[in-house]
Amino acid sequence: MSVLGSEPLERAGVRRALEEDGRARVVGEMAAATPHLLRTHRPDVLVSSHGRPEQALEVLRLSRASAAPAPASVPAPAHVVLTSGLSEHSTRMLLRHGARGILLRRHAMRHLPWAVRAAAAGTVALGPAAARFLVDQYVHPGHTADAVAAARTLLDRLSSREHEIVRLLAEGASNPGVARTLGISPHTVKDHIRGVYAKLGVDNRVQASRVVWQAQVPARPSSRAPW
Repeated sequence: MSVLGSEPLERAGVRRALEEDGRARVVGEMAAATPHLLRTHRPDVLVSSHGRPEQALEVLRLSRASAAPAPASVPAPAHVVLTSGLSEHSTRMLLRHGARGILLRRHAMRHLPWAVRAAAAGTVALGPAAARFLVDQYVHPGHTADAVAAARTLLDRLSSREHEIVRLLAEGASNPGVARTLGISPHTVKDHIRGVYAKLGVDNRVQASRVVWQAQVPARPSSRAPW
C-alpha cells in the first residue's frame, strides 16, 4: 500500500500505525499524487489525507486514470480517504467517486488497520462519522423521504440546462469543466449557476450539490466527473 499526504509527520504516523499492526506493508509515500507515481508504486491500497473531502476527488480521479493503461489484472488501488471533516453530502460524494474507506483524520490511527484490510478485501470501510450518515437514512426513513421530496420540489424549479449544470456541480466539476462538457462559455456557466442558486435558495455549490444528493438524482451515464 502507499500513503499520500502533504504533512510528513502524518504520513509517518500512518506508516507506523500500519506497520505496528503487521498485516500491511507500506511500499511508498507521496506528498502529491501523479499518475506516474501511482503506476510506479502500484499499491493495492492508497491511503490519502486531506483537509477537506473535496480535495480527495482529484486523487480518486488520478488513481482511476493511473490504472487505465494497465493490464486488466492491475486494477486501481482501493482508496481510503482521511479527512478533517465530513457531512452527509461529502460522504456520498466520496463513495460515488470510488472511495473504499472514509475516516476522520483525528480518529484515523485507531481505525486504519481494520479499514485498510477491509478496503483491500473489496468491502467498504466507514469510520463512525461516515457510517452514521448512512445508517440515519434507515433509522429515520420518514425524515429521509421528506428530505427527498423537498429536494425534488426545489429541483423542479430549474430549467433543463440548469438541471444539467447542477448535476455536474454535484459530481465535483469546476466551472471550466462544466463549460467543456456542455459546449458553452465559462461566462454563460456563471450566469446559469447564479440562476440555480437563486431558484434553490442556496449560496454556494456545496449547498446546491446537497440538494441534488438529497433528491437522490441518478448518476449520469458517464460516472467520470469532468475536470
